[in-house]
Amino acid sequence: MSKTNIGLVAYAKAQLGKPYWYGCFGQVSTTALYSSKKRQYPSQYQWSCPKNQLNVRVHDCIGLIKGYLWSNTLTSTPKYNASQDVSANGMLEKCTSKGSISSMPDVPGILVFLPGHVGVYIGDGYVIEAKGHAYGVVKTRLAGRGWKSWGKCPWITYESVNKPAVKPSTTNKPTTTNQPKYKVGSTYTLNVDLNVRKGAGTKFAQKKRSELTADGRKHAVGQTMATLRKGTKVTVKSIKTENGNIWLEIPSGWVAAYYNKKTYIS
Repeated sequence: MSKTNIGLVAYAKAQLGKPYWYGCFGQVSTTALYSSKKRQYPSQYQWSCPKNQLNVRVHDCIGLIKGYLWSNTLTSTPKYNASQDVSANGMLEKCTSKGSISSMPDVPGILVFLPGHVGVYIGDGYVIEAKGHAYGVVKTRLAGRGWKSWGKCPWITYESVNKPAVKPSTTNKPTTTNQPKYKVGSTYTLNVDLNVRKGAGTKFAQKKRSELTADGRKHAVGQTMATLRKGTKVTVKSIKTENGNIWLEIPSGWVAAYYNKKTYIS
């Protein structure tokens, strides 16, 4: 069964509000499991087993990711896989695509790390994490939490981050037309949510939300990366054409106006 970043986010969301049990990865909690884990990790189980925490799936922080990797469905019993049994720090080491939190791409399913701890970024500036026994599995803001690093889980497939449109839905699609004409100084409207980049082309990194103009931030989607909302009006400062694609420089940066024969700005 193929594992994806979207599947990981769905799994993490399904665990919200459930208990944190150290050393667990999605098993259904029982008194027998509690006794077993208490013998295995006595320092982590210096609390009595609450009845309201029984008969539900339980995880620790890295177990939230393992639970998805090792389960066929949201409710099936996870099957242990020794080759993927790593700690939070070990997971960061396994990630081949990673970096400091300031360089994190706005991709749901990205893992975020503190020393000895990991969470799942779900998009729009939020993380789901198994935070500890006192908290359980909770949804927290990415900003201000102190995350140090990000990484892509090496055992799942991620969607491309270099897409001009970020919400492929029936109400948020570019139009397929002949190549449009744009003029410097004119104002146009976004047909879809669009990423704002540091240069003209997908080879340039997406900006952070904080790098937008004050007006741009008012029209941004999410709290982390620079994505302008469908319907935002933008004024053209300069125009570049690259491989038949048209990029517009606006006050906040560069956006794809016409890309792969589809019009994103009209």
